[in-house]
Amino acid sequence: MVKIAVEQPFADVRRALKKKGYQAKMVKQPTDAIGYDVCVVRNLDVFDGSHVEGSLVETRGRSVNEIVDEVEERLQRAGKIAGTADASKSSSGGGFTTGAVIGALAGAAAALLTTPKTGKELQSIMKEKTLEVTDQVKEKANEMKEKKGKSSPFETIPDGFRVVTVGSGNPLTEVGRNAPSTLVQYKDKYFLIDCGASTTSTLMELGLPAKKITNMLFTHQHVDHNGDFWTFFIDGWQGSTGRRELNLAGPQVQDLYDTTVNFFKKDLEYRASLGTAKDGALTNVNITDFTEDQHSLELDGVKITAIPVPHTAPTYAFRFEAGGQSVVVSGDLAYTDDLAPFAKDADILVLDGMMTGTFSALPEQAAENLREGLEGSHATTEDLAKMAADAGAKKAVLTHLGLGGMDTANVKKAFSNANFKGEIVAAEDGLVIHP
Repeated sequence: MVKIAVEQPFADVRRALKKKGYQAKMVKQPTDAIGYDVCVVRNLDVFDGSHVEGSLVETRGRSVNEIVDEVEERLQRAGKIAGTADASKSSSGGGFTTGAVIGALAGAAAALLTTPKTGKELQSIMKEKTLEVTDQVKEKANEMKEKKGKSSPFETIPDGFRVVTVGSGNPLTEVGRNAPSTLVQYKDKYFLIDCGASTTSTLMELGLPAKKITNMLFTHQHVDHNGDFWTFFIDGWQGSTGRRELNLAGPQVQDLYDTTVNFFKKDLEYRASLGTAKDGALTNVNITDFTEDQHSLELDGVKITAIPVPHTAPTYAFRFEAGGQSVVVSGDLAYTDDLAPFAKDADILVLDGMMTGTFSALPEQAAENLREGLEGSHATTEDLAKMAADAGAKKAVLTHLGLGGMDTANVKKAFSNANFKGEIVAAEDGLVIHP
């Protein structure tokens, strides 16, 4: 029987492997994995001066599904299980591709380790193979970009709403998940909620350039939610075909806009001197600065309401309504009784799922400390389940993820206990959700 070792504390990986019928055992350190066909490890740096048997699969920056897929790929290549290894396989379904590219890199490294080697030998091999592997990854990335370009979700216009989780990650930079950003589309109109790092480039790769988005809304002004605003603002405006109107709404957006145009004053003037009209950046910018308990506005035929929710900065949840459908985006939040009635019968409810993760990408003590520190500002899994169930939402989309896989078993249990009747969706970068 195939034997797999999993380095502590990645219990979620072990559970996923056992669910698929594999014999998987937790080990305190990779050097304990003598006689195993595959060893799942935190990172490859720990092998200096040690002997390693079998193949290695690195967990760092990757989802549980990606890790399990690579374990099976290593076993297939070694002839331990039936099947043909497919290096192009991505476990992320409709999600974005960065994680798959890094998975290919880690997989290529692990493929070198099917015989015992010292850590120094491993480092030497890795250096020799760097250019080769890099070229392979670049080639694969280009292939996937071309493929995505042919199947952009924005090639078609929906009859009503659709939601794209542009960035599904958290405040820490992580390969495979961009910082938080959610796009709500109603027919041919776009509403971008938050603009974390890489939002603009991700939208472009998905087939939607920033110039087509004239409605930018913020749940709050934390850097993981606004870090790419300057790029979105200038890139979408500049040039003869750039946007000529921009609507900004949310808390502290006046400060954000004023800071942007003041800091980039010379830059904006220079681009305007090259023929870019001032409209859309220096003029014809409509700002709705949230300072009260509830706000209501209408943009492009969509009714938008917003209420404050508890977090560490002024934060608002948004509700979008049109054509008999509704979408609610919670923003980051701790539990509040106000969300359920606000999100009543929402077709899609996008929730802050920070606390649904395993935090397995961090050392055990660091994960425990972080979880405890976040409990006052992010809703627990049980809190999310209660709010979604009380709202009667048809779909609950959990985003703001990362730092390891989602604790799927606990999520399912909590939502079941709360009597949630809808569908639970784990967000990924570029995931498209319809009502």
